[in-house]
Amino acid sequence: MRRTADYLNEIANNDRLFYELSGEERVELRLCLLSIYSDISQVCAKYGLTLMLGGGSVLGAVRHKGFIPWDDDMDLMMPRKDFEVLKMVFREELSEKYDICVPNYTNRTETLIMNVVKKNTLMQCVYDDNDSTKKGILVDIFPIDCVSDNKYIRTIQTYLFDSFRILISCFRIYKVSNEAFKQSMKKTLKGKLHYYLASTIGFFLSPFKLSDMYDAFDSLVTSRKETNYCTIPTGRKFSRGEVLPKKVFFPVSRGLFENMEVNLPNDSDAYLRNLYSDYLQIPPVEKRERHYYTRFSLNTQKQNG
Repeated sequence: MRRTADYLNEIANNDRLFYELSGEERVELRLCLLSIYSDISQVCAKYGLTLMLGGGSVLGAVRHKGFIPWDDDMDLMMPRKDFEVLKMVFREELSEKYDICVPNYTNRTETLIMNVVKKNTLMQCVYDDNDSTKKGILVDIFPIDCVSDNKYIRTIQTYLFDSFRILISCFRIYKVSNEAFKQSMKKTLKGKLHYYLASTIGFFLSPFKLSDMYDAFDSLVTSRKETNYCTIPTGRKFSRGEVLPKKVFFPVSRGLFENMEVNLPNDSDAYLRNLYSDYLQIPPVEKRERHYYTRFSLNTQKQNG
């Protein structure tokens, strides 16, 4: 199942369409991300919540002992029950320095996961350039949800989750994608077909509110009981591709990320092989995943001043 990001990656590697960070900006961005992670980690320790690196950040920790050289983000994961606690304590513990965007919490949901966004920064992606709320430098936190121990029920669950997520993606492309996104997707035949098909499906969903669909998806996938299998419904490989035994995630193991001690999945090898297959192999330049920014600032107050 190809994501919109896969098409953008293919296009961007052949055409300089988006904002390129300078070496100094990249260093400062990474220091900012580490600072955000440290603040969240301290709150989680205070409340006894389990927080670990996820996705490409696990790959970075294992293969590079830090950020992947061409990557500029941090992905985190939490079990669903701890994810919900962090939502509840966020305002008291973190709202002085950060904003939060997460389903079933804010009035206008703009994401399927949790974004913890540093105030007075700006980092807008090609996906969200038309959103009314500007986004800053952020870390993503993905909830880990339990799915049925029964293989057949689990298959039905994950198909349902993924179908709903695809519909949301189509609606988002139709409803909020900006001109830069549209033009970049139309630069290849596959990208153009993906864009028009998604937009057509999104058109038929237009009577609904996007934020309501985000909230409904979040409620649908939320674990209601503990089982022996977990998935990340919002992960890079969708629900079906991210189903793993719970023992792959828990209890957490320890590792290093940019000289910081961090939590990793219990079996990082199994986790990474599921996501990337031969994860120790450095991909060729044209296969490296990047993030595509349209605007970027480490200090909007300074700019406005």
